[in-house]
Amino acid sequence: MANKRQVLDKISRNLDSLGISNTRGSNGEVEVAGITISYADADIAKPEGGVDDSASPFLGIGIGNPGIISMDLGGADLDTSEKLQVFHVCAGHANDIDVSNAATGAVEGRVRGHADLLGMGM
Repeated sequence: MANKRQVLDKISRNLDSLGISNTRGSNGEVEVAGITISYADADIAKPEGGVDDSASPFLGIGIGNPGIISMDLGGADLDTSEKLQVFHVCAGHANDIDVSNAATGAVEGRVRGHADLLGMGM
């Protein structure tokens, strides 16, 4: 689907531009303010446009999903202006954002990306 490393690189560069210190983890994830940002491939359930997905699973336009940016809060909350700015940087992409908490391991919520995929590939 999308280029995982490039999306995470862009997030890291945007944080750098804002003066927010971040590091890269061993698996390429971005670590900042106690938050671990990673990227997960999206599932393509079914293409649109009347295309038979068993024959051509990637042909339907309009179903393209750039993937999911995952934010693991590491047992904390989005309780500081820096953490909210990190969330804002992640939200500047077309991707959905899953917010999870390492304490429970469960996704606490999904923020949907822009329906017109604005910011895709940026």
